[in-house]
Amino acid sequence: MTVYALPLLDDCRHSFERFSGGFVLNRSISRRCQAAGFTFIEMLLVFVIMGIMLSITVKSVRGTWVASSRRSASREVTAYLFRARTIAIQQSRTAWLVRSGNVLKILVDSSGTPVQLRTQIDMSQRYGATLGASPKDTIQFDPRGFVANVAQTPKLTVQIGAATDTLCVTGLGRITTRSCP
Repeated sequence: MTVYALPLLDDCRHSFERFSGGFVLNRSISRRCQAAGFTFIEMLLVFVIMGIMLSITVKSVRGTWVASSRRSASREVTAYLFRARTIAIQQSRTAWLVRSGNVLKILVDSSGTPVQLRTQIDMSQRYGATLGASPKDTIQFDPRGFVANVAQTPKLTVQIGAATDTLCVTGLGRITTRSCP
């Protein structure tokens, strides 16, 4: 007995047996053809596993984004502190870094009148950060770049969510994010 396979459009091939003068469909259709596709339970299980993996990934990516945003905001505050100190030294004038809510700006003494220099930055709008300051909202640099009127070390805090970065300025004008006294 000879078995012939006829090509069909789908991948399930049926075998035919040759009988005296004609072809008859063999009753042994492959098991793959009988069980083609996925059951509802299998598909549901795949989607549940994908949902769990997606939620884990979203949480870790969001945490990374928040940490990155906080670091960027801290770098921006540090840059403003350096800029205020540098302007005080270069222009031989008193300069102030002023925090007003979540906005930072640099003021320079111009014949006894504080004048705003360059633009101000809103940390809440740009980074979603909340700024804090202690003991005062203003850090004053004298013409030598030293912090004037220091009873306590000036500190600026940058907070996004539950995490906080602290920036300190020593009496000599050194700006640090580590080992704040």
